[in-house]
Amino acid sequence: MGKKFRRLAMSMLLLLVIAGPGYGSVMLQQRISLKISNVAFVKVLEEIRKQSGYNFMYNERYVENIDNVSVSFVDCTLEEAMQEVLQGTGLSYKLQGNIIILQEGKVEQEKFRKLTGVVKDETGAVIPGATVLIKGTSTGLSTDMEGKFTLELPKGISVLQVSFVGMETQDVKIPEHTDNITIIMRAHVSELEEVVVSTGYTQTTKKRASGSVAVVNKEVFENKAIPTMDKLLQGQIAGVNVTARSGRPGESAKIRIRGTNTLTGDAEPLWVVDGVPLQKNIPDIATNQIKAGDFSSIFTNGVAGINPNDIENVTILKDAAAAAIYGSRAAGGVIVVTTKSGKAGKLSVNYSMNMSVVMKPGRDAGLMNSQEKLAWEQELWDEFSASKYAAGERYPVVGIIGMIRSGKEEFAQMSDVEKNAYIQKLSQVNTDWMDLLFRTAFSHNHYLSFSGGQEKVTYYVSMGYSKDNGAVKKTDYERYSLSGKINARPSERLSFQLGFDLSRQESTGPASSVDPFQYAYFANPYEQAFNEDGSYKADYTYFKLAKNNGQFDPTVPPNGFNILREMDETKSETDNISISSRFQLDYTFFKQLKFSGLASYSFTNNKGDSYLGKETYAAYMDRLYFDTQGTSTRTYGSISQSNANNSSYLLRGQLSYSDVYNDIHRLSVIGGAEIRGEKAESIFEKRYGYDPVTGNSAMPVPQSPTGTDKIDYSDIVAYADMVNQLSGQSIVENRFASFYGALDYSVFDKYVLNLSFRTDGSNNFGSEEQFNPTWSVGAAWHVSEESFMDGLRQILNRLSLRVATGFTGNISKSVKPNLMMDYSKYFRVVGDESFRMGSIRNAPNPNLRWEKTRDVKIALDFGLWNERVSGLVEAYWRKSVDCVTSVTVPVTTGFFSQSFNTSEIENNGIEGSLRVAVLRGKDYNLSVSGNVAWNQNKLTKYESPNGALTLGTYVDYPMESIMAGKYEGIDPETGLYTFALRPDAVINQDSDKAKADNYYYYLGTSIAPITGGVNLTASYKNFTLSVGGSYAINSKIVDNIESPADYTLAGSAGSRNESIPTSRNDLYVNHLNVRRDVTDRWTPERTTGVKYPRLIDAYGETLGYYFDHPTTSGITRGALLENVSYLKINNIMFGYSLPSKALKKMHISSMGFSLSLNNFFTVTKYSGIDPEVPGATYPVSRSVTFGINVGF
Repeated sequence: MGKKFRRLAMSMLLLLVIAGPGYGSVMLQQRISLKISNVAFVKVLEEIRKQSGYNFMYNERYVENIDNVSVSFVDCTLEEAMQEVLQGTGLSYKLQGNIIILQEGKVEQEKFRKLTGVVKDETGAVIPGATVLIKGTSTGLSTDMEGKFTLELPKGISVLQVSFVGMETQDVKIPEHTDNITIIMRAHVSELEEVVVSTGYTQTTKKRASGSVAVVNKEVFENKAIPTMDKLLQGQIAGVNVTARSGRPGESAKIRIRGTNTLTGDAEPLWVVDGVPLQKNIPDIATNQIKAGDFSSIFTNGVAGINPNDIENVTILKDAAAAAIYGSRAAGGVIVVTTKSGKAGKLSVNYSMNMSVVMKPGRDAGLMNSQEKLAWEQELWDEFSASKYAAGERYPVVGIIGMIRSGKEEFAQMSDVEKNAYIQKLSQVNTDWMDLLFRTAFSHNHYLSFSGGQEKVTYYVSMGYSKDNGAVKKTDYERYSLSGKINARPSERLSFQLGFDLSRQESTGPASSVDPFQYAYFANPYEQAFNEDGSYKADYTYFKLAKNNGQFDPTVPPNGFNILREMDETKSETDNISISSRFQLDYTFFKQLKFSGLASYSFTNNKGDSYLGKETYAAYMDRLYFDTQGTSTRTYGSISQSNANNSSYLLRGQLSYSDVYNDIHRLSVIGGAEIRGEKAESIFEKRYGYDPVTGNSAMPVPQSPTGTDKIDYSDIVAYADMVNQLSGQSIVENRFASFYGALDYSVFDKYVLNLSFRTDGSNNFGSEEQFNPTWSVGAAWHVSEESFMDGLRQILNRLSLRVATGFTGNISKSVKPNLMMDYSKYFRVVGDESFRMGSIRNAPNPNLRWEKTRDVKIALDFGLWNERVSGLVEAYWRKSVDCVTSVTVPVTTGFFSQSFNTSEIENNGIEGSLRVAVLRGKDYNLSVSGNVAWNQNKLTKYESPNGALTLGTYVDYPMESIMAGKYEGIDPETGLYTFALRPDAVINQDSDKAKADNYYYYLGTSIAPITGGVNLTASYKNFTLSVGGSYAINSKIVDNIESPADYTLAGSAGSRNESIPTSRNDLYVNHLNVRRDVTDRWTPERTTGVKYPRLIDAYGETLGYYFDHPTTSGITRGALLENVSYLKINNIMFGYSLPSKALKKMHISSMGFSLSLNNFFTVTKYSGIDPEVPGATYPVSRSVTFGINVGF
C-alpha cells in the first residue's frame, strides 16, 4: 500500500475522528431528538448512538428482555435523553470518555485504568487514524496526528485490537505493570512480499527484487547438533551445492553457487556478516625446512566462528542482479548473514543445549580379516613365488606369508612346522584397525542469550560453547563465542547499532605423516597394536615391501612404526581468536532521504603448533639433512610454531532515497562509497630437539667425522643455511576502494525494474586495469496481479516472471601485476657481510585484470491455492572471461611461463524448487519441500602452460572432467581390462592398439551436475518432526585408492619386464590389506564371470601385452570409475514443546526437547565408506543428539 494513499486514508480518518465525541466539548452539548414506538430497547440505544456519537457498553442479559419501548422527546441533552430512556428499566448509566456504560441498579463508581500509547509502522513512523478497540467490542477510538491514543479501561480488560487500512489487524496484550505502550504494525502483504531480502547494503522484499535470491530462516540454524552454519545450509537451496571436505571436526564445507567459474582464483562465495564482508586471508608459509602439513589452515576460511544460534536469517545472492553490488568479489555468489537483535520488552533469557553421541563409520569398507588375508597371501605365494623360490630364481615376496615362506630375517632358521605354527598364531590375532582407531565419542554444545530493552534502546547478548569430539581418536574441536548488539533510536531521525563478535576456536589432532584413516584401511589385520607388556608393537609389514624384495631398507626409527604411537606422541594444535566490531548509523534528513554509515574493524589471530615426539616415525622422517643422508639412527623431536594475524577495516557511507508517487510509482535509490583494507602478518619457527616437558630445545649438530674432530667450513655454512630456514616472516597487504549505486523502480508494485552499478579499485592489478566496473539490470512482472488473471486467482494466486543480466568479478590472488621477487631463506655470506638472495617470481604485467563473469537468467515464481503449493523454476547462463592461467612464454624473456587473462568458462543450468503444504489445521501441519539444480560446466578456452593436457582440464569439457578409456570388460584371453576404441581411431598395425589417443573418452566429472535437497516438516499439537536430506547425481571418481605398497617399491625401473595397467593388476599392492572380493579374479582357470583382472608381477616373465594393449594409466583408470551418486538423510529430528499450562506452573516462557539422528541413512552404489567424501579419507560421522531449550 503506497505511502501517498496512506496519507490520504489518514486524513480521511482524522476528519472522522475530529467529528467524533472524543475531540471537543462541543459534542458533549449536542442535542438529541427521538420519537419511536414499540421497538426493542437495543434499537433505541442504536438511535442515540447515531445522533450522539457515543458507544454503548453493557451485558446483553441486561437488555434482552426489554421490549416494546416507546419514547418521545425533542432537543434534549444526552443526560435528559438517557434518563427518559432508562426510566422503568431498572438500569443506570455512567459516562467514561465517549463510552456509555449500562449497569443494573445504582452505578458504583469503578476505578478505571488510564492507558496511553502510540502506534507506529515497522520503520518507526507514527500512524495517525489507526483504530484502537477493546477486543470483542466496538468500543475504542482513533489515534491522533502523532499516532497517540488515551483509553480509560474498565477492570478486567487485557487485550486491544488495532487496525488500519493496508496494515495487518493485530491483537495487543496490555502489559500489567505499565501505563504506556508502543504498538508496531506490519503492512498487510502477500507471502511473496513478506520475505525480506537483505543484501548487506539495503533491505527490500522478494516481490520488489528481480535477482536470484533465497532466504533461509533461523529455524534451520537454531538448536541443531551440527555446530557450523555452512553445513546446515546443505540441501536447503537449489543451486547452492554444499559438500563436506572431510568428517574432521571443525572442517569447513565446500560451497559452490551455480558452478565453478575460476581456474586459479577463489571459487568460494563471499561471506557478509551484518553488512561486513569477511576478510581473513593468512599468508602462505614457504620454506624447504617447513613442510606444508606442519600448520593447519582449518580456521582461516569460512564462518566456523559464527554460532548458528545467533543467526536471524541467511540471504543467498546467486546471480549478478542480486550480487553485482558487491562487484569484483561476487562471481562465486554472496552469502549474507544477519544476526539476531533485541526486541523491546522485559528481559528474555534463552538457554539451549545439545548432547551428541558420535559413532564410528556405519559402512563397512569390505576389507579382509586375518584368516582371509593369510589365505590370500598363501594363494599368491603358491601362484607367483613358490616354484621360482625352489628353482633359485627371482621371486616376489608379498605379505608376511612371503616373508615366512622365503625365510626372511628371523624366519630364516624356522622349520616348516614352526612356520606353519607361526602362521596359525597370526590367524588368531585379527586386529580391526578401523575399530581400534575410531571411537564412539561424546560431543555437546551450549547456548545462552539475553535480550530486551525499551522503546528506544534494545540489546541482545549471547554466548556459546561447543565441544565436538571426532570419530577418529585424538581429534576434537572446541568453540567459544560471545556476541552483542545494541540498537538505539535517540530521536525520530537518528538511530544507530553497535555490535561485536568474539570467538575462539581450537582444533587438535595427530600430526603424523601417515594418515590414521589411510593406515586403518591398508594395515594388515594380523598386525598387533601392543605387545603383551602393553608397550607399542612395531608394524612388521607396513614398510617392509622394498626390503623384502631386495631393495632399500625402510626408513623407520629403531623402535619401528606404530600408528597409535604416532597418534599419541604427535599433535597438531590450531588456536584461532577472531574479534570484530561494527558501528552503523542511520540519519533521516526527511522521510524520503536517509544517510547510512558503517564502520567495522576485525582482528584474527591464528596460532598453530605441530609437535612430533622423539620416538615417532614422523619425527624420524623429519630429521635434519646430516642425519638423513647417512646411516645415522639418531632420534629427536621437533615443534613447528606459527602465529598469523589479520587486521581488516571497512568504512562505508551511503545515501538512500525512497518515495511513492501517486500511489503508483515506487522509487528507491542508493549511492555510496567504501574503502577497505587488510594486513596479514605471519611469523613462524621450527625447533629440533624439542623437549615437551620443559618447552626448551637442544638443537642437534652434525656428528664428528670418523677419526677426527674437525668439521669443514662448508659444513658450517650448510648448517647456518639450514638454521636460517627454520624461522621467517610473511606480510601481505591489500587495499580496495569502491563506488556503487542501485535503483529500484516499480509501477503499482506490479512492474519492477532493478539497476545496480559498482566499480572496484585494487592494488592486486596492473596500473592500467586497477578499476573494474560491474553492473546489473533486472525486471520483474507480477502477472497474477493483472486483471485478465482474475478468473484464475482462486487457483493461481501468484505468478511472477523475472529476467536479469549483469557482470560480477573475481580476484586471482595467486598472481601479481608487479615484478615480484621471492626472498630466499638463504643469505650469501661474504666476509662479515650477509647479502639477501631471491628469485624473480614473475615478470610485470600491467594488463593483468579482474576475472569477469556475465550471467543471464529467467525465472518463473508461482503459488497455487493460496500458497498451498509454491515453487520456482529458473534457467541461467554464465560466462566467465579473463580467467587467469599460466601461459608458456619465450625463454628469452627469462621465464618459462607467465600468468595472463586467457581462459574462459561457461556454466548454464536449470533450478527448481517446490513446496507443498500437504496438511493445514489448527493442531496439525505437514509440509514437504524439495529442490533440484542441474549445472553444466564447460571450459571453453584454455592455454596449457606446457602444451600438454592437464589432468581434469580439457577445452569444451567440464572442469574436473575425467578423460579415460571406456571400460568394456575383462578379456577372457589376456585377463586385462578392455576399452572401446574411439570412432576416429586409426588402426593400421597391432601397435596402434596400444596408443592412448585411440581410446580417450569423456566419462564424466567429479563435480555432480545434478544436486539438491529434500525437507519434510510435520507437527501435531506440541509434537514436531523434521527430516532434511541432500543428494548428488552422476558424480564420478576414479576409485584408485593408492596403496602405500606397489610395484615401484619392489624393484628398479630398469628391471621391470611388464607394464602394470592399473593398481588392480599390481601383485605387490596385496602386500597390505585389500578388499575381500579381490579373490574373484581372472586366472587361466577362471576366464569369465570374474570381477577383477589378472594379477601381474612387473618383474616376472614378459607377457608382451603392452605392445598391443593400452596400459597407460590415463586410459586404464577408466576401469576404476565409480559413480558416487547418493541420497543422504542428513538429519531426522523429533521435538516436543511443553504446553502453556505447564509453562505457567513452572514460571517459564518456553521449554522444548528434541532427539536427532544425524547422517544415519545413505543410499548409494558406491563401494567405499562415504560417497560424499570418497576415498581413504576421514568420513562424515554419524551421531545421535538429545537437545533441550528453555526460555525465561
